[in-house]
Amino acid sequence: MRSEVRERENFNISEQGVFRTLYADVRLPEINLAMASSPANHDEVTFLQIHNKGTDTSGIGAIPHPLLRIVWEQERNSITGHYWAVVKNNAIDCSLPSSASDCYATSYDRYDLGKADLNAFTRFEVKIGENTLTIKENDEQKVNVDVSYWQHLLSYFKAGVYNQFENGEAKVQFKQLGLTKTDHTDSIAWNIDDWKLTIPASKNDWYGFGGDSAAELEPERCNSSKDPLSNEESVYQREIDLSYFNVIDGSMHFRADMGYGTSTANSSYIRSELRELYISTNSPDCSTSDEETSWYIEDSRTGATSHTLNATLRINEYPKIDGQLPKVVVGQIHGWKISQALVKLLWEGDNKPVRVILNDNYKLDNNKDCTDCNAFSVKLGTYAVNEDWQYTIRADKEGLFLATYDADGSNMASHTLKWGEAYSDTANNKSYTLTERWASPDIAFYFKAGIYPQFKPDNAYRGEIFDVSFSALSTLHQ
Repeated sequence: MRSEVRERENFNISEQGVFRTLYADVRLPEINLAMASSPANHDEVTFLQIHNKGTDTSGIGAIPHPLLRIVWEQERNSITGHYWAVVKNNAIDCSLPSSASDCYATSYDRYDLGKADLNAFTRFEVKIGENTLTIKENDEQKVNVDVSYWQHLLSYFKAGVYNQFENGEAKVQFKQLGLTKTDHTDSIAWNIDDWKLTIPASKNDWYGFGGDSAAELEPERCNSSKDPLSNEESVYQREIDLSYFNVIDGSMHFRADMGYGTSTANSSYIRSELRELYISTNSPDCSTSDEETSWYIEDSRTGATSHTLNATLRINEYPKIDGQLPKVVVGQIHGWKISQALVKLLWEGDNKPVRVILNDNYKLDNNKDCTDCNAFSVKLGTYAVNEDWQYTIRADKEGLFLATYDADGSNMASHTLKWGEAYSDTANNKSYTLTERWASPDIAFYFKAGIYPQFKPDNAYRGEIFDVSFSALSTLHQ
């Protein structure tokens, strides 16, 4: 018995540079009770799948087995109430008379995705591309396998409820269900059109007019009078012989010389940093003077209720200054016309954990004077110079999710902070509460990524360089 939706498009899992991801927030309320009267050998329910159409759209060559099922199972090897990924490890049709008698027993690998909390939604991320299948459960990678044996079969995603038990009915609830297709066929794992760039040079120094505030570049889609931001052009300043931004071997490099530069509004620091240009209308512009390029947590314009920034990066070079930690912010959530940043993800040296600096409260209209605002931090993973690593920053109506990972997605270090709830797993072990005002329907936000050094430039620091490269950067609003 089943009730499922099926993706309309069939796809080739071996297509180079193309990755497809199924996102689902799932809950199975009281599934343990629904399954109580079922025989022990029929005790699972499937709610996510990757199935096959065959070798072409006519259905020729199809096999009656999915590549992947994600299931809840009552008991397996004395493990009770866990989610499992059931992956077919070959493309053999076990239903054929010619198949070996033990085909079903040997053709599947099971991966434990963890104990299910039946009272809470669990986030699953199923990604497939270039013959590789990865699965994350609550943002922690649990599966990473080569599935090249499946590449001759056209595939598709399914979601819903498919009972593999008796004497009961399952209910599966989806808070979110979405698909994305990312095309990296040009070896570029980001969309430069999603961002504008702020650089250390002033408008006067860069453009010859405009004042002492920091200069900006915008993507060509903006039809701006500012210099265009593109993957092909180096943002180079001859006076200091430094490129603030360029793309080398599939990575965006952000650089700043700590002996030179001008700050932006609400800051005393320089930056080579991207600012998200969210598209909220059918006729988007790139102006950040209104909320059209920012998002609301529950955004009625687009329907998005979850907002994620993912990055893969490396610290290539940092200033070596006596008495000064090389503090640099590499990812942010900022509120529109709010001086206090909600999230600043900070790297500050080889042997120090990455920290996230948060503000529990804020003032509107860029008011810096907030006597009831408290900054605090949480610790994540530790990453050395010249080491690739990843981070995730997410905001939704429940709160914030913050995480770092090794380059392969392992060793997740994370924090989940709820709006209006005290949180004590902090760097100083004190308790703080993110005000529910952060989730107000009239507060707009935007992501930032790049480098934002956390100390002032000084002529004495000339030649001391930050160079941070991003090999992947993406936003997801769903």
